[in-house]
Amino acid sequence: MTDYNRRFLVNLKRHCSGNLNFAVCALLVVILFCAPGCTKGGKSAELKSGYFNYSGYSEPQFKGFSKESRFVTMSDGVKVTLDIFLPTEGPVEKSFPVVLMYNPYNRAFIHPDQPWWQKIYLRVRYGIKGPVFDQTIYHENKLLLSHGYAVVVADMRGTGASFGSQAPFMPRLGLDGKEIVDWIAAQKWCNGNVGMCGQSYRGWSQLATAQHKPEALKCIMPEAIAITGYTEAFRPGGIPARRWIDTYSAYLNMFNKNIYEESYIFPLAPENKKTLLPCAPVVDEDNDGDLVDEVPVMERNDPSTFMDDGEPVYRDGQKREHNYYYRATMEHKSNMLFRELSAHIPFIDSILPPPHETLTSMCANPGHFTPEIMASGIAVYNIGGWFDCFSKGTVGLYATMKSKNPSKLLMAPRFHLPLVTDAYGEYLGYEGDFKKQVETERVRFFDRYLKGIDNGIDREQSVFIYVMNKGWRSENEWPLKRQKMTPFFFDKENCLSMKKPLKGMDTRAVDFTHSSSYGKTDISRWLMMFSVNGLMIRTEKDKKCLVYETAPLESDTEVTGHPIVDFLVSSNRPDGDFFVYITDVDEEGRSLYVTEGHMRAGWHRLHDDDAQAGGVVNVLPDLPWHGYMKGGYDTNVLAGGNKVELRFDLMPTSWLFKKGHRIRVAIAGADFPDFELNPVLSPENDPAKAAATDFTVYRGAGCLSRIELPVIPSK
Repeated sequence: MTDYNRRFLVNLKRHCSGNLNFAVCALLVVILFCAPGCTKGGKSAELKSGYFNYSGYSEPQFKGFSKESRFVTMSDGVKVTLDIFLPTEGPVEKSFPVVLMYNPYNRAFIHPDQPWWQKIYLRVRYGIKGPVFDQTIYHENKLLLSHGYAVVVADMRGTGASFGSQAPFMPRLGLDGKEIVDWIAAQKWCNGNVGMCGQSYRGWSQLATAQHKPEALKCIMPEAIAITGYTEAFRPGGIPARRWIDTYSAYLNMFNKNIYEESYIFPLAPENKKTLLPCAPVVDEDNDGDLVDEVPVMERNDPSTFMDDGEPVYRDGQKREHNYYYRATMEHKSNMLFRELSAHIPFIDSILPPPHETLTSMCANPGHFTPEIMASGIAVYNIGGWFDCFSKGTVGLYATMKSKNPSKLLMAPRFHLPLVTDAYGEYLGYEGDFKKQVETERVRFFDRYLKGIDNGIDREQSVFIYVMNKGWRSENEWPLKRQKMTPFFFDKENCLSMKKPLKGMDTRAVDFTHSSSYGKTDISRWLMMFSVNGLMIRTEKDKKCLVYETAPLESDTEVTGHPIVDFLVSSNRPDGDFFVYITDVDEEGRSLYVTEGHMRAGWHRLHDDDAQAGGVVNVLPDLPWHGYMKGGYDTNVLAGGNKVELRFDLMPTSWLFKKGHRIRVAIAGADFPDFELNPVLSPENDPAKAAATDFTVYRGAGCLSRIELPVIPSK
């Protein structure tokens, strides 16, 4: 019986006359408080803690929250903005553990011309008051607040309503993160324990902050982030991801400029009109309770921005003394665009232009942060998706840091966006709501490392993966120790065989119109702001490739891990790009995408993969690494009919190929427009103007061209 129950019985005895009455009442109370499923505050006595299953350890106790927006000054004088949410309407608490979201995409938005009917709808449906949309519109943050966590959301310098400027992913942002954590820890409403969460850039910001080892930062939960940005975002396999670079650059720029446009038509999804909203201001300078009139009027030149209008003019006609919002946004003009950053790093060790000339791409890589994070011992929960472009980074960060940090890994059948699409949910028979499942994991993780609740999350198997066509499964490590790297050889008649083939070769003309984008909106896994709106069917696309395929499988075959392709190739041109896809071909001949990998031939030489972390720690898993350093590119690698061996890994996957299906490998010489066409073959990046190109793959004898698959034994 708890102390609470004992105190209740003492008070009950004071109000009961006679031993019999007390005995009866006491019995009822014992039944009430000690019966299974009933404890103080309605908390379930049955403790459950497992993946996606959590009860009895903590329950929502707070019904409301307070909010404060303010500036915090960094050590170099730059003011960054914070939204601070504290739990209310619950137990009396003087301080709370804090969850920080360190954000480049605006901590909150404001709708300057929100119609009255929308205000009513949002108030009734979501409880949103006024035209400001902050992070509490998301259930995940309300859940944290209800569980007694304070939530802080920060605009990075050069973004939102913060002052300053930046180059994307520059190291100074990590130092800012450390200073923000230190500031939070010094506030009376913080109990000294801070965690961080968020995906993509917000995942990067956690790792960049954690490398500085702020004392209060106890745990981080990065989702969908690279270990090496150069090869996972800018130039996979050394090939510029041109469509992604241009699209993401425009995407960031819209946030940084606080653009407002009611009917913006995104070029990649023309049927979807979107309202672009500016970041919410921090200070109500005229103190009238209205933040809308703190956004300058956009009345001249470009109607979506005030940055080209000269002196600010406000809706109420009144001047402002400080013009905080205007001045902060104008400082963002000095930001380096993402595409400019990409153009300055043709090599992984390229030096950036002033004022960032002390930086290289290596400085911004999460792999570069790992030695310090590992020295800190901070707890890390890595979450990612098999169809995300950062799948390799997510599993790599887990595998690399596991030996020093309490670490967990969760991999789902998702793209970059944190959801399982309807198409794949139906195809795979996915059960449950992935967003809510992750919310459960977030509470479990923070309960353990910010509240000290012994819920067993640190003792269960640390890896939870979704085996596509099979379901969720927990494991102890990544890659799986029981995997068997099984070679499937390229053989005659386009066969993929487990037997070593006879000598031969296969030639294919490059179709520069080949694309690995899918659906009505023509989206690939590389355009991370979107998810493919259907299944990734490659049946027709494979006809533009050199294909090798197994016979129908005699039994179910699970492939979980990192496939590696190794083949000998030549060409009639001095250079070339190679895109390799693994697909699942069903009984009807439909080819369904599983995973892919890329390599620009000039990067064929292999190097120590620990260079991704400066050679200081052992980067895991051990996979082919091609250096990508200045001076390391072989400019005429295929000239004069020269043969070269290309060995590189494909993105990790976990896929069950069913009995009767076939495993297919498709090799293309282009993926346009997602990736730049090789400039030697198409200087104008135009498929219609590309030089006639073919490549030859050699097989058998001394050139055992093959795909090596991490097959998981059935027993």
